[in-house]
Amino acid sequence: MELEELIQETKVYNCLECGECTANCPIAWFETDYSPRVIAKRALEGFIDLRDEKIWSCMSCQLCSERCPSKVDYPTFMWGLRAEALKAGVEEEAYIRELEQVFLTGEGDKDIGIVKEIVAGKSTIKGQDGGIVTSMLTAGMEKGLFERAIVVHRQDGFRAQAIVAENEDDIIKARGSKYQFSPTVERLVEAILEGGKKRIAIVALPCGIYGIRRIQRFYPDVELYTIGLFCFENFYYEMLRPIVSEILEVDLGRADKIEVKRGKFVVHIAGESKACEVKELESAVRGSCLFCTDFTARLADISVGSVGSPDGYSTVIIRSKKGEELFGLLKDLARTKVDREEVVELARLKKKRGMEELKKLGS
Repeated sequence: MELEELIQETKVYNCLECGECTANCPIAWFETDYSPRVIAKRALEGFIDLRDEKIWSCMSCQLCSERCPSKVDYPTFMWGLRAEALKAGVEEEAYIRELEQVFLTGEGDKDIGIVKEIVAGKSTIKGQDGGIVTSMLTAGMEKGLFERAIVVHRQDGFRAQAIVAENEDDIIKARGSKYQFSPTVERLVEAILEGGKKRIAIVALPCGIYGIRRIQRFYPDVELYTIGLFCFENFYYEMLRPIVSEILEVDLGRADKIEVKRGKFVVHIAGESKACEVKELESAVRGSCLFCTDFTARLADISVGSVGSPDGYSTVIIRSKKGEELFGLLKDLARTKVDREEVVELARLKKKRGMEELKKLGS
């Protein structure tokens, strides 16, 4: 869409210049020359530069729009500017490759990013699939690699809430996927700025990992261990719960576990399992997910997911020395081969969808 249409669609013209968006943006706390409000103002005045790197700073956490008194949809506005930038010849991958070169080492793969090793593993700790993430975090804290870990707990039913874990019990309580976005980066910033912590592990979705890497450039003295989760899309809990109730006749808030397997959304509750097609839940998908092109959390030290592994195992992509260090802590580990093509196929599918949605936004 044209810039004027994008402004109308995202309600940028409602901006009061109150500064709430910038004050609540984890990226803006570090990239002090980045401000959603300022970029919106430039667009309104007709002075937007589509080659400005700052339109790629947004990680689509949506904290700005959630806390905006005028309900401006800044994330979609930023995605729209990116769509226009792509039309103008700006290469999206350039920003990813720049960060890969800073933080990762290994062989490049155009679909799944930097790879030092890819393997399927199962630990002795019960988790979402192979328990790999929980095992790495507990082992890393025990060995003193990090002082705190940013993880996501279940609260108020199956609602996701990011917390700063200070001990093994906190980590264990975070087991299992929630399929929701939670502001892990905000908790990381709090741990650094307010807690003064210098050695931290963080588990995040691909969008969160992107934001973390942008922030990390400003704090080279902070030792971060980043664990990225495979993610095709996630959901708004408030919208997902009633849809699941209607389709599956279960209360998502009482579920023991949820998982997405081969296009099915599966809810495990009281010893029973009920499933529906993921596409039946599309109205509850976060809007920003449609534009995202990263399935495997390409910028993480180590990425983990179920795709490509047998049941009960997790696929692990090691991308850096820190990733090797974390994975190397797991001694009692069962290993098997990964169906790499299955991972690549889904990564390509997500990228294809994201680019198509961006083109629609820019048409």
